[in-house]
Amino acid sequence: MAGHPMMDVANIDLPYVEKNPSRHGKVRYFLRIAGKRICRLPDDINSEEFSSAYWAARKAAGKPAESVSRPRPISVTVRPESFKWLTMAYMKASAFTMLDETTQAKRRAIIESMWDEPLDRQKPDGPKFADMPMLRLDRGNIEVLRDRKRETPFAADERLKILRQVMDTVGPDGKPYVENTARLVDSFRVHSDGHHTITSDEIAQYISHHGPRSKAVRAMALMMFTGFRVSDLAVIGPQHRRNDMFKLRLFKNRNRTPVDIEIVLHPILEAVLDSNKVKGLTYLQTEYGKPFSVKGLGNRISAWFEQAGLPHCTAHSVRKGLATDQAHNEATDSMLEAMFGWRDGKTSKIYTRNAERARLARLAVSKINWDGIGTKLLVAEG
Repeated sequence: MAGHPMMDVANIDLPYVEKNPSRHGKVRYFLRIAGKRICRLPDDINSEEFSSAYWAARKAAGKPAESVSRPRPISVTVRPESFKWLTMAYMKASAFTMLDETTQAKRRAIIESMWDEPLDRQKPDGPKFADMPMLRLDRGNIEVLRDRKRETPFAADERLKILRQVMDTVGPDGKPYVENTARLVDSFRVHSDGHHTITSDEIAQYISHHGPRSKAVRAMALMMFTGFRVSDLAVIGPQHRRNDMFKLRLFKNRNRTPVDIEIVLHPILEAVLDSNKVKGLTYLQTEYGKPFSVKGLGNRISAWFEQAGLPHCTAHSVRKGLATDQAHNEATDSMLEAMFGWRDGKTSKIYTRNAERARLARLAVSKINWDGIGTKLLVAEG
């Protein structure tokens, strides 16, 4: 399908789409918002016609007053200047409202779980953190909220990350309501998102298990030479290819801070794709020749890793492995930011800093001399 490179995308888990099979087994699609059926949509969910009709209907319908997945309502009785009161102020601030709806929902759920935490675990029906005065959110209480998720360090760090943002919320006078004591608390996983970084040996094991002509290895090639997230792997296809380049808009933050990238095809990836011709919009398709949903592809990639004896690896493991490999081969921060779509430079510096340390450490060892006295440590042969 030809067209503008930013318009060539398949539909991924679109919200408010109702599937309704007819008595003859034909699947019909409708737009349904807040329990009300708005209109019927075209039959081919992967067509440009469907996408155009869907977004036109969404725009005409406006923002739904209430969604099926809407979180529980906020109580009208909130203790003034309590922890709950502060989090509600945060959820009205632009730092929260500018997030994608899905991110808002996840963040809201984490906040609500902190509301429900009892101050004393021995008294689960006693006072909750929701009613704690916000001025009592000292370092100790922040650590308690973090440590309640100690068994799942990633979840613990997500709590801490959100608390840092909540405590940055400013009042009408432009000043924060409270001192941000959350920034004094350490994360469990400093400079890490918790994902394993794949190694070259593990990639070789994966390829050996699945075979170079398999769909699993085609997915691996795409991950190895683009660093795409699963959400982008699910849509990437021939329509995004312009001669020796891929041009597309990244799926993550597409509504809030969209990032358009251009990636030159590595010769190895180009050879893999040219030797595995596909029909349709995407390089990775189900057994029925349809594009994967993001969730479906994520599950399939996990299964491929498990089958290869690598259950600890994920698509993100390959993304991290790629950035690590490039940094150790002297890729700069700017190079990594351009390829991965990173904006603030913090992420790229994790990889380039580690690679620079390794290079400098190697150079430092080469500078050891000890006035030649070290040769006395060697046992003479004879």
